[in-house]
Amino acid sequence: MSKINYPTLDLFIYNRTPESAQQKYENYWNDLDSKHQTEKKESTSNYKIFCQTEEKDEQIDIYYLRKSIQDTYLLYYNCSQDKEYELSQLTHVITKLKNLAVLPQIEKLDPGKLSQNGYLGKTWMISIWTNDSNEFTQDVAANLYHCLINRKHQHQQVGKFLGAEVWEMWCEDTEWGGIDKDSHVMAIVYPDESKFARGAKYYEYWYDLLLYRHKIIWAYQNGRKLKSQLSEQYDKSLIDSTGLSDKGFAQLKKDLQQNTNCLTTYVRNINLLETQQHTIEVNLRNYEKTCEYEFKTATFLEKFSQIVKQKYQTQLEKDYLGLNPGLAILENVTSTIRGMVEIEQAQQERNLNNTVAIFGVGLATSQLTSAVILDQKSPNKDIPFYNTTAFKSSVSWGIAASFFMWIFLYLIRSFQGKR
Repeated sequence: MSKINYPTLDLFIYNRTPESAQQKYENYWNDLDSKHQTEKKESTSNYKIFCQTEEKDEQIDIYYLRKSIQDTYLLYYNCSQDKEYELSQLTHVITKLKNLAVLPQIEKLDPGKLSQNGYLGKTWMISIWTNDSNEFTQDVAANLYHCLINRKHQHQQVGKFLGAEVWEMWCEDTEWGGIDKDSHVMAIVYPDESKFARGAKYYEYWYDLLLYRHKIIWAYQNGRKLKSQLSEQYDKSLIDSTGLSDKGFAQLKKDLQQNTNCLTTYVRNINLLETQQHTIEVNLRNYEKTCEYEFKTATFLEKFSQIVKQKYQTQLEKDYLGLNPGLAILENVTSTIRGMVEIEQAQQERNLNNTVAIFGVGLATSQLTSAVILDQKSPNKDIPFYNTTAFKSSVSWGIAASFFMWIFLYLIRSFQGKR
């Protein structure tokens, strides 16, 4: 059985930190800082924490890093042991190094997640060097994957990097399709110590490359969620326009409010879907540039680019083109309902004005008639007011005036309707 040297486990976790989790995240780093020797960089958002632990008289080096990259926080964990082991012991050793990781716990989220929506994903990386890499078989890689992810991998590829053999493994997301953002594992088997040391200088490039990868996966999953939400919103909000003429004013106003709210949400989500497309486009370009300049010989990394171009970008473009026409349909239905509500409201206001005008003319005529009669002859105090000539005449003339006013307005509306 071949020997393996300097087993090293790296964990890259990417989060877009929300304000609600910021203080708890700071507390996590302060707790680590109080327990271990800390080296701070000039920026308060970047930390390095080194520590060592003893387990069964074995020294293990642990290194934590918080690094701000663009709009994202990288939480990097590195755990290594400068010791030689049998290859058969590697799974046990990697499990031990994994269990030493202390990750932030925010509410009921999984360790390392700072929020549900701002969490981009994580990657595990195993590095060793051995004089006989032929002993590192697919079964060894599968066992390592299971000890880190706790399930079998679905996809794998083997490539070369700095003369090392790289096993890359991942699973699919069963809900939204694409790559599961928590399933990525890379096992790098260097042929000698010098290449192992050279590979350690590439961590700065891995920080960026894996960020671009996880941003693409995150954006694709967001896009698929938005597609599902948009389809559901469209189905629920689309009203049969053929039956609008049979609805009353109150129901039309209710439909208008409902459709306006749905239209606002639909516009926001369709714009967000387009934003996810742009996010994938930008980060794919950055991913390919990093591969071109820093990982020229690691051609296996091109596989991810192919997946993005052939599936992710194609699928989101198809979703956008299929859902965008729904925006115009919702706008047309909403405009139709709004027009009918405005017409009905104008009709009601006109009827109210006509009613006020008719009653106004009647009341004015009644008061005028009563005043004229009272001016000519004072009423007998022994006769009730409703039996007086003035009261009867004023009521009669008021009703007559209202009737003639109604006839007049009716003729005007009829004339305007024929024009």
